[in-house]
Amino acid sequence: MKKVLFTLAAAAVALPAFTNANGPGGGKSGSPASSGQNCSGCHSGASISTQTVSITTDIPSTGFVPNTNYQITVTNSTGGASNPRSGFQASIESAGHQGVLTAGTGNKVVSSNFVTHTSSGNTVSNGQAAWTFTWNSGNAPDGTTIYVSSLFANGNGATSGDAVATQTLALTRSTIGLDEPQLAVGISPNPAREFVKLELPEGITVVRAYALNGTEVFRAAGVDGMRISTADWPNGTYVLDVRHADGRQFRDRIQVLH
Repeated sequence: MKKVLFTLAAAAVALPAFTNANGPGGGKSGSPASSGQNCSGCHSGASISTQTVSITTDIPSTGFVPNTNYQITVTNSTGGASNPRSGFQASIESAGHQGVLTAGTGNKVVSSNFVTHTSSGNTVSNGQAAWTFTWNSGNAPDGTTIYVSSLFANGNGATSGDAVATQTLALTRSTIGLDEPQLAVGISPNPAREFVKLELPEGITVVRAYALNGTEVFRAAGVDGMRISTADWPNGTYVLDVRHADGRQFRDRIQVLH
């Protein structure tokens, strides 16, 4: 019995300092909706030195458009500091939460409007930990902001000696609507039954299609003359979203009638 107890104690000491290894509950992103609360509510004792937090997105330079899915990535870099574990929490707000969040690998949505790390996604590898999730912009206004609180844990078996950093990224809403395309894209037939064929200019990076509720039903690299099968899509209206490498964008509606 004594040997078993000693083994368990030793294992406990070896665990990194991580009060919420599977991510905290909502309200820790450092945002207004979090009342400014962040990871320092549980972890403290060290100052940020070489560690950095970056927020990147695939939103084009012209800005986001309504009811469109975008990929957002939060990257924690240790800059050489000894932090074997790292975590984050993010929210997207403008006088309240905006749009809809969908988790990706190594993260999850909590309290409906916050996204945070999971226990399988808190390991630092090659000095970094990164998480990508999806944001559907809904009807978010211009100036909507991504708020992030990040933790860099030192692995001392307690909540002391851990560093906390916050970061924000303000987003611009595009002034170009569905009826003002920036690219010349041909769609036929429309309404579609079994497929739609696209005439695309050079430089297209991705073609996506969404149901009106924001669910992505198609994604692929863009090639002139490509055919998108709509045979399995329920009857209804969809939004085609085409992105160019220079940031320009085309959006239009597709009707599917079987």
